[in-house]
Amino acid sequence: MDRQEVLRFLGYPAERPRNGSVSSMIDNEIAEAYSLIDPFYHRSLVAIEHVRDPEVTLEDGLVLTSSILSRILCHCSHIAVFVATIGPRLEERVTELMSDGEMLKGAVLDAVGSEAVERAICHAQDRIADIAAARGNEITLRYSPGYCDWDICQQRVLFQIMDSAQAEVCLSDECLMTPRKSVSGIIGLGDCETYQLSLSACLDCTRKDCPIRR
Repeated sequence: MDRQEVLRFLGYPAERPRNGSVSSMIDNEIAEAYSLIDPFYHRSLVAIEHVRDPEVTLEDGLVLTSSILSRILCHCSHIAVFVATIGPRLEERVTELMSDGEMLKGAVLDAVGSEAVERAICHAQDRIADIAAARGNEITLRYSPGYCDWDICQQRVLFQIMDSAQAEVCLSDECLMTPRKSVSGIIGLGDCETYQLSLSACLDCTRKDCPIRR
């Protein structure tokens, strides 16, 4: 896990000098986190039937609704739908620390958990890239419900596609996932000969201060 990313999740600017006690605590909580995380990911490959802004219609008639996604996926033949999690034990430990009044330690461990699930997603993306390469395809960047103009309620469509993934990750009526340190999303697969699939939707976005800008 990347210590600098943990600092970022804690809200430390990149140019700010590190606090010695916080830096030491990060090392300790990273070490503890390895005994608490149970990484898991699931993916399903789904064909795209057709794209008409703002809708991306998939096989079986399921629809993703987002103008940005329709622009990104109009050059793709398939999407990989994924969910990744580190399991519930780390967040249970964070709750325990907070209840015991160890707020800073709990906040640091929670930030470590955010970095851990990011590593899990990167692993999933690498495996999906391998699948794409075996098909002679390239991949887009990954996108999750709640980002850009993609409504978080579309989590329901992704979980409908993944079906059995709920054994590890559950979706609430409010479209929040349990365990909390979980991320779902999609990655497009397609032929890149006429279009650079990895172009970021952020290039067309006017929000320059977005913390997740790519």
